[in-house]
Amino acid sequence: MSGFIERNQWKTFLDQFSKRNQLRATRLEVIGDIGAQEEEKFLPLIGVSFETKGDASGSVEIILGGETAADPRHLTHTVSNVARITPLIGATSLEDGLGIEDKDGVKTLLRFEELPELEETSS
Repeated sequence: MSGFIERNQWKTFLDQFSKRNQLRATRLEVIGDIGAQEEEKFLPLIGVSFETKGDASGSVEIILGGETAADPRHLTHTVSNVARITPLIGATSLEDGLGIEDKDGVKTLLRFEELPELEETSS
């Protein structure tokens, strides 16, 4: 991961990142000692926040879920002891996601996904 955001800018950056990318389909992957583990795929982004107070201070919370209150899908993923945050930039220079690394070197990758197209049916 490169292009890291300065720690004093994390809260502002994550607030703006959340607004720019709200409800985009995502894939959440954690890469650590046991390899890559996919946490979810296609849940919309609700928001990403940096916690500055209390027991969760220094952690980043990623909230994914359904687009309406009637949609029960929901996932909250917390990365504790965050060391680095970087935007993931694609080949077209657009934001493709977010990389977060904790102090133990475990990486959490939040990537934006294209939803699969529905095939047309003929009657």
